[in-house]
Amino acid sequence: MMICCLMVMAAAGYGQIEPWDFYSPWTGYDFSTECETGQTLYYRIIDSVNYEVALTHPAPYSYVTLDYWEGYDKPTGDIVFPSEVTHEGQTYTITVIDDGTFRFCSGMTGTLVIPNTVTFIGYYAFDGCYRFTGSLEIPDGVTIIGRMAFNSMNDITSVNIPNSVVAIGEKAFASFWKITSLRIPESVTYLAPGAFWACEKLVTLEVDENNPVYYSESNAIIERETKRLVQATKTTVIPEDITIIGAMAFEAVENKGNLVIPQSVISIEDEAFKYAHFTGTLNLPENLQYIGKYAFYFSYCTGALYIPDGVSFIGEYTFTNSGFSEIHLPKSLKTIEGNTFYSCSRLEMVEIQSEVDSIGSGVFQYCNRLNCLKVHCEVPPECWYSAFSGVSRDIPVHIPVGTLADYQSAPYWNEFTNFIEDGLMSVDEEETSLVQVTCYPNPAKEKVTIDGIEVAEVQVYNSLGQLVKTVRNSNEISVAGLVEGVYLVRITDAKGVSQTELVTVIK
Repeated sequence: MMICCLMVMAAAGYGQIEPWDFYSPWTGYDFSTECETGQTLYYRIIDSVNYEVALTHPAPYSYVTLDYWEGYDKPTGDIVFPSEVTHEGQTYTITVIDDGTFRFCSGMTGTLVIPNTVTFIGYYAFDGCYRFTGSLEIPDGVTIIGRMAFNSMNDITSVNIPNSVVAIGEKAFASFWKITSLRIPESVTYLAPGAFWACEKLVTLEVDENNPVYYSESNAIIERETKRLVQATKTTVIPEDITIIGAMAFEAVENKGNLVIPQSVISIEDEAFKYAHFTGTLNLPENLQYIGKYAFYFSYCTGALYIPDGVSFIGEYTFTNSGFSEIHLPKSLKTIEGNTFYSCSRLEMVEIQSEVDSIGSGVFQYCNRLNCLKVHCEVPPECWYSAFSGVSRDIPVHIPVGTLADYQSAPYWNEFTNFIEDGLMSVDEEETSLVQVTCYPNPAKEKVTIDGIEVAEVQVYNSLGQLVKTVRNSNEISVAGLVEGVYLVRITDAKGVSQTELVTVIK
């Protein structure tokens, strides 16, 4: 009855409530016997009416050693798990493998054969049993595979998931280094994030065409209703209709080259591209609204990162240790969460738009090459003490005209010594300006044309905040002599109204 309830819960789609969370906790083992290959195994009676037991561990979980076998001899060598066991004259059927039953029992070898009576495999059941080899055959009848149930079984060469499995937990088959393909059966209606995490040779992912919840495209598993990409491989090209990149979808997937995210994507969830090892530039879709924590953690993307206007949340540690040289934050962002750009060692320039009111702990900590800040905020954002730890305090900090006294008195901003009031557009100027200015082409090689107003003066600033060019009474600016990079262009019309644009110069 318990398993039937779990199946219904999984099929009904209980969101982040995992179906195995309803299983009763371990309270100790009831008896032990020696199996036919000589190892002592431990059992817990879970149904005294139908005579069912769970294979279990002998000791309580140790938070110090992470061990479920402390004080007991772990099974070693080739092992045959029974489907039935006799205790005090009564024969019991083994239907469950408890949470942590054989966790870190790395001395077990040979092929892992799970009894065909088992219907439930709990959390960490075989976690760290890395010496099993060959094919892993999940018996027909198993409905639930818990979180990290088979984690780090590195030498398994293939996995067969039967058409009885309803739910697969987070990292259930993580670090299966030798498998190259997987097929998800029709029955699976709950697939947790990162189920096949760090399977470095996995290139083919398929879903049974009759599965009601998921389908496969471009070697990715996709949720039908939400268009969430749940699991990818290193051969995955993100389809054009995807709206959500799911949590851990590309985590630890060994990718190279540019990451292309379609314009249809509006949300990138936690850890989506963590350790994904993409290189090249990162162009985020214009309709993006949300970037979860650790989403691009240890990304190798380079160049300038423009976060589109509309993104209202960027999680902590999102771009930690990324390779960007420039970061441009949008007006839609109010809070920069802790450690968002921590230790971006190649970062040279950051532009913070006018609506940001808070910069969290360690946001730009150890960004040692940072040499220019452009802050459009008329009120200095509230800073944590470590927001700029490791950043030189004599770098140019560009601020709106008339705000110098506020920045010089604001906590932690007052540690900077080189403020420049250079006419960055204030909120009031932007709201009262009715003229739409366009600079084209952008990027540009030879010249830039300004369209929308009659120009009185143009001032061009490099990423260090240095004025490199001034042009008067002309709507065309030659950029042929400028080095490659992003420039801030301050445009003033005949009435003295100024606007700023960013122009990229390429060679």
